[in-house]
Amino acid sequence: MDGILVINKPVGYTSHDCIAILRGITGIRKMGHTGTLDPNATGVLPVCLGKATKLIEYMDSGSKSYRAKVLFGKVTDTQDIWGTEIESHYENLTERLTELDTEKIQVALKKFEGETEQVPPAYSAVFVDGRRAYDIARSGGKVDLKSRKVTIYSVELLGFDAEKKEAEFEVKCSRGTYVRTICNDLGEILGCGACLSALERTEACGFKIDEALDLEDARKMTANEVLSGLYPIERAIGEMQKLTLSEKNARFYLNGMTLKMNPSGYIQNDPIAIFYNGELIGISKFVKDSLKPVKVFS
Repeated sequence: MDGILVINKPVGYTSHDCIAILRGITGIRKMGHTGTLDPNATGVLPVCLGKATKLIEYMDSGSKSYRAKVLFGKVTDTQDIWGTEIESHYENLTERLTELDTEKIQVALKKFEGETEQVPPAYSAVFVDGRRAYDIARSGGKVDLKSRKVTIYSVELLGFDAEKKEAEFEVKCSRGTYVRTICNDLGEILGCGACLSALERTEACGFKIDEALDLEDARKMTANEVLSGLYPIERAIGEMQKLTLSEKNARFYLNGMTLKMNPSGYIQNDPIAIFYNGELIGISKFVKDSLKPVKVFS
């Protein structure tokens, strides 16, 4: 069984929990997810089955969209409300919180748009000297993380509750962007501190939230009912370059052969989705005038 299940992950489950549950329902062992979501986050979690698992590394390279809530006036070691609160170093905090309004928050959010440098949070899955940063942080060690380039394509304020000191916004960003760090940095800009209070991924790998199956609904369904919601493997390639082969070249390609072809119009060394007779048969790349197989689907 090959294809992609799109799950709406609920709060309290790890991404691996979702895989375990789906394996139990369907009896299929060969599956994996893209784009890990924290247990406290919800939303789009694409799960690949069968041959689609070979595409996971390519699926997760695109942009993602989130809906987030940010709580002002509170700073934590994890940059979200589930962490340990850090004593505020902001002067005139009460006054600054009282002065917050929709316009000030929107103006501050817009400063994040474009390519920017972001330092990942200490409690993150980033590797530091062979260890996860969160393992070092939890054991009391000092985590020294370097900034890295991320791109915020758009960010829009959806609303601000002045009484709760909580705002909601939508953001479309590149892979590797930490939304909780956006919240933390937003608090720095506004001079009052802030942390993430809720997070929903609304789009990932080309799949939107309204295409997702609620995990709790899936637990009440039969294997056939769940698998009837499979999206075709071709959905996994998104905006990847595409090339269709002739019958003769497809036969050579499926035997793992490198093909001499005109590379005009293709980006060298970037992945190319290879089709024959309307079916995705592999992933390749051009190296000069040689089409080299990277992954071949037999």
